[in-house]
Amino acid sequence: MWQEYLSRLGPVSWPLIVLSCLSLAFILERTLTYLMLPSLSQRRVRAMMENVQQHRAENRQNDLCANLCTQGHCLSKGVAVLLSHAGSGKTVREEVAGLWLLRQRQRLQAWLRFLMLIGVLSPMIGLLGTVIGMIEMFQGMAMSTGPVTPAVLADGLWVAMYTTAFGLIIAIPSLAASHGFTLWSNHYIGRLEFVLNHVNLLLEGVNMTENGMSDDGRVVAFRERAA
Repeated sequence: MWQEYLSRLGPVSWPLIVLSCLSLAFILERTLTYLMLPSLSQRRVRAMMENVQQHRAENRQNDLCANLCTQGHCLSKGVAVLLSHAGSGKTVREEVAGLWLLRQRQRLQAWLRFLMLIGVLSPMIGLLGTVIGMIEMFQGMAMSTGPVTPAVLADGLWVAMYTTAFGLIIAIPSLAASHGFTLWSNHYIGRLEFVLNHVNLLLEGVNMTENGMSDDGRVVAFRERAA
C-alpha cells in the first residue's frame, strides 16, 4: 500500500519523506523536553524567596549558593548564579542573569528554526512535484493519438496535485509546533526572569509583596511579568 502512495509522489518523494521524518523527530524531541521542564509553581517560588531572604538576613548567601548548585532545578541554578555574584552591584547581577537566561532560551528553542524551515520548504517541494507531474501529464497527452477526455485530465491532475497536499500535511504541523513551542519557551523564560528580578531586589534589601508594594507601603518600581 505504501509503495503505491510513494509512487504517486513522483521524483520528489524522497525529499518529502525525509522532511516528514525530520519534522516528526524534532516535534517529539521538543515535546519531551518541554514536558520535562521543572515546575515554577507559586509555592516553589515563594519558598525560594523566603529562603533567600532568610539566608541574606543571616549573611549566609554562600551556604545557600553552594546548596542550590547541587540541585538540578533550573530555578535553583538561576538563583545560585545571582548569589555567586552577591558582592557585585545590581547592574552586574542583571547582566549575568541576562546571559544565563539567554543560554536557557537558546537551549529551549533548539531545533525550532529547523522546524520552521521544514514548514517553508515542504509545500514548495510539493508544488515542484505538482508542476513536474503536470508537465509529464501534458507531454503524454501531446504524444497520445487518442481522444483526451475529462476523465483522463482529472486522473492526471489528481496524481500531480497529490505532492502539494503531502507537502502541506508536513508544513502545517511543523509551523504550528514551531510557533507553539516558541510561545511556551517565552512564557517559561519570562517566568524565570520575573523570579530572578525579585531575587536581585532581595539582595539589594528590597522586599516586595505580590502587588509590587514594599513592606512599608511604598511602591517599588519593577518590571512586572505575567505569572
